[in-house]
Amino acid sequence: MTGLDSTTRLLLALAVLLGLSRLSGLAAARLGQPPVVGEILAGVALGPSLLGHALPALHHALFGPDVMPSVNGLSQVGLALYAFEIGNELTAPSRGRPATARPLLWITTASLLAPALAALALGPYLYGDHLGGPHGGSAALTVFLACALGVTAVPVLARLLQDRGMAGTTVGRLSLAAASVGDGVCWCLLALALHLTGLIGTGRTVAGVAGAVVAVLVIHRRHSRPAGRTEGRRWGLAPMLALLCLAAGTSSALGLHPLLGGLLLGAAWPSTGRSAEILRRIRPMAAALLPCFFLGMGQQIDVASAFGRAGFVPLVLLLLAAAVVTKLAAVTGAGLAFHSSLRDATRLGVLMNAKGLTEIVVLSIGYQDGLIGRTLFEALIVVALVTTVLTGPALALLDRPATDGPRPRPARDPAPVGSERTGGATF
Repeated sequence: MTGLDSTTRLLLALAVLLGLSRLSGLAAARLGQPPVVGEILAGVALGPSLLGHALPALHHALFGPDVMPSVNGLSQVGLALYAFEIGNELTAPSRGRPATARPLLWITTASLLAPALAALALGPYLYGDHLGGPHGGSAALTVFLACALGVTAVPVLARLLQDRGMAGTTVGRLSLAAASVGDGVCWCLLALALHLTGLIGTGRTVAGVAGAVVAVLVIHRRHSRPAGRTEGRRWGLAPMLALLCLAAGTSSALGLHPLLGGLLLGAAWPSTGRSAEILRRIRPMAAALLPCFFLGMGQQIDVASAFGRAGFVPLVLLLLAAAVVTKLAAVTGAGLAFHSSLRDATRLGVLMNAKGLTEIVVLSIGYQDGLIGRTLFEALIVVALVTTVLTGPALALLDRPATDGPRPRPARDPAPVGSERTGGATF
């Protein structure tokens, strides 16, 4: 393949990537896992972890330095589309009966406070052990860890609830509402961690906040006009994509990650009426482009070598305990305080530990912006995959003792925004 030009090799690389991602996603679904788990593993396998070890010449030809910049450009578009969906999901109107305010406050606080305390304990230790990145001090690393350990993948959670017929239950409503509020806080923590690196000045931060406020006001004013006045000027897909690229580009120009621009735009975008059609058309595009992001992540890590390094496995186990045990115990305790049964309270704790793609995105931002080093990045990636894979089996284990008859059939309602099956991807 060395005689082929870079355009041909790019197209071949995309063919291999998308084909393998699709097959891996289908295999993961057959095993009862979210398809995104298979797609992430495909991206890792095409990097130094597997292909680079087994066939280094083919790896260099397909994913060499003249090909990856184009793939990374596509991945940024995919991330902006994904962030748009996440932002819209976080601000979407409540489906069904809203969760009760007081339990919601306690569950959300518990799901954020326990990982934050774990981060306070671990941050200085990990920084002193030289696991931080070149731009992150002890404070920035601690804030970032609080975000990474506390975040929940809202779309993965919504899909789990739908598939298990739990979307209309008290546990389902509480977990989804708490995850949505908690993720909003976690994105703010991520922005604070980036600010603490010193790479983003106060002026740029203020400009970014002002831009977000203007975007919210403009878009909501645009969609609050009477239908008769806006029918001939509705948002089309091309203008919306142009606006999304502008938001992501502005975020990047301010020194923030392009994803944050897409996230804010999605938070401001209405999820009902004519705007819902735009959302439905965006999902397949995000699903098709996100494997490019997984590939870019996979090129930066070598999991096979990482497990051979001294201290890597203990680090993974330590982070797993910090991410899972503390959050599970805190959320379960909060559930029991409001007279939930032990089984339902434990279900809440398990559901709030679903990580999925959201944490992978957060970790990639932290690594690219120098908040964490490569070893810590690889360890946290393993933690994110393990917690995502274990959520489904843990729920099945909790359901088993209570099974007195046939299991209820999953709800057939349309999938929530950001969790629709498109191209095999479940975010």
